[in-house]
Amino acid sequence: MPAIDSLLMLIDAQQASGIVLRPRETPVLIGGKGRGLTMPPLDSQTIATFAAEVLAPEELEKLRVSGACDAIYRSERHGAFAVEAQSSGDNLSLKLRRGAAGLAKSAAAAPVAAPVAVPTAAVAATSAAPIVPPVEGVDPTDDPARAALAARLAGVIARLASHDVSDIMLSAGQPPWIRSADGFAAASTAVLTALEIRAFVATLLDPPRRRALDSAGSVDLAWQAPALDDEGPQRFRVNVFTQAHGLAVALRPVSRRAPLLLELNLPESVGNLANVSGGLVLVVGPTGSGKSSTLAAMVETVNRTRNRHILTIEDPIEFVYQTRRCLIHQREVGAHVESFAAGLRAALRESPDVILVGEMRDRETIAMALTAAETGHLVLSTLHSGSAPMAIDRVVDIFPEHQQGQVRQELAGSLRAVLTQQLLPGVRPGTRFPAIELLTVNYAVAALIREGKTHQLSTQIQTGREDGMIAFEASLFELVRAGRVSREVATAAARDPDELQRRLREARG
Repeated sequence: MPAIDSLLMLIDAQQASGIVLRPRETPVLIGGKGRGLTMPPLDSQTIATFAAEVLAPEELEKLRVSGACDAIYRSERHGAFAVEAQSSGDNLSLKLRRGAAGLAKSAAAAPVAAPVAVPTAAVAATSAAPIVPPVEGVDPTDDPARAALAARLAGVIARLASHDVSDIMLSAGQPPWIRSADGFAAASTAVLTALEIRAFVATLLDPPRRRALDSAGSVDLAWQAPALDDEGPQRFRVNVFTQAHGLAVALRPVSRRAPLLLELNLPESVGNLANVSGGLVLVVGPTGSGKSSTLAAMVETVNRTRNRHILTIEDPIEFVYQTRRCLIHQREVGAHVESFAAGLRAALRESPDVILVGEMRDRETIAMALTAAETGHLVLSTLHSGSAPMAIDRVVDIFPEHQQGQVRQELAGSLRAVLTQQLLPGVRPGTRFPAIELLTVNYAVAALIREGKTHQLSTQIQTGREDGMIAFEASLFELVRAGRVSREVATAAARDPDELQRRLREARG
């Protein structure tokens, strides 16, 4: 009996519709609740053995060349299964779903695994296109070939997102690149063409967003990929931008539900920030540090524990919340409201208790957020900043000099906390953990903000443990002590490596 049949037997036993096999992970059943099986994680060699059993030699070669392959495996005992195989570097994954009809139908409609064959003349034409390719007026439904290109690339994106990636990058002349816990790398050797990307982008943009792309050179939006399994379609936060060789697309998968703080490995003290009665709470950090997920988890904490009216202003809407104990209204910039500032101005007349602002990007938005926080609303938002002192300075510096004193006064009175976070690769491959710094505003911190002495806030964080503050090096120390992050990774991320080493030495001694 082939080795793979021992897993197919489990599909029958638990009445599932399929199974997903990924290296260094326990197999997961498709269907029902997608329960994980109580068995050890699979290594790459075991999955390679399974692949050799379910794929014919020509299919294995196709997988090696293109990085993806669809096939049908017929088990004598368990019937036919649709097989989806993907390979990126040394990572080989398999998904087997019961029944071959679905695969045959989808493959006939829009095959997504093989690289697109584009005539040489078309490649030459697209490579000679202007730096900003024309998008206005392009309708792929008028051109079946372009519609097929767009559908094929959409399928590729959906498959890549099923492999626990945090970002997908598409650009002409390059294969798709992915960012995961293992780093940033090309997902395959199959190169995308400018024609493919233009066809795909044309399906994303409505006329207003096409005009925004033409005028500003970039545009944000939300997009939903085609469903690949019983869990439903995958949502993405998307940025389309122009660059020297045409269009490029950055996609970030968004969880199908709002995460919980425990799932994000964040301490309970972060959840307490969502329970303050009013004021401003900022989550700061570099791009890709998980700021949006943390905000969503804080909103979900309120949703599960208190009766409140929550209003979100996002660009675009990412997590879709389900009403539990809260009434939640989500508004998208461009679709439901003109701008963050306009949404905040309107929010003051819409009786919210909690306002989530996706990002404080400009002076008017920051001014309105401070006004909302001063009038008793809990305002949750993000800033791109490396630390709490830098975030406070950035808020103040965006205003003219003659207004900065007043802004410091407003911040001192309304700011409740600044959470800084950075995601670090874990000891176990494929995992990441947040290292955080938490500044809570007490009387001493408010005085330093009011007097413009933000350079002294780091000392307050170090000595403010009783007020719930968490120093960055203390967070790193806990990650190392718990065996989640290696000493080397923590030391490289530390702002004060000597302080981290001192803590580690004391813990040993």
